[in-house]
Amino acid sequence: MNTSQASDEEMCRIIAGAIPKKAAKGGVRPDMSLRGDLGVDSLALMSIVFVLEEKTGIDAFGRVDAFVAAESVADVIAIVRRG
Repeated sequence: MNTSQASDEEMCRIIAGAIPKKAAKGGVRPDMSLRGDLGVDSLALMSIVFVLEEKTGIDAFGRVDAFVAAESVADVIAIVRRG
């Protein structure tokens, strides 16, 4: 997947697939808080990072600090788009 051409909706679907179904029940949107709205903890964040690396081909682990600091789904999408 070309990360610069992936829509926000596609990225949200990838993130939703990486977190517990209960957390993603109402869908995932860019404006959602990772911790507050989706209940993402450190384990779920690492799942998101693994899946994003697999699906997009980015070096996600080279950006772990940025992912840990991310507060919203939009933040995660921006990190991925920076490649």
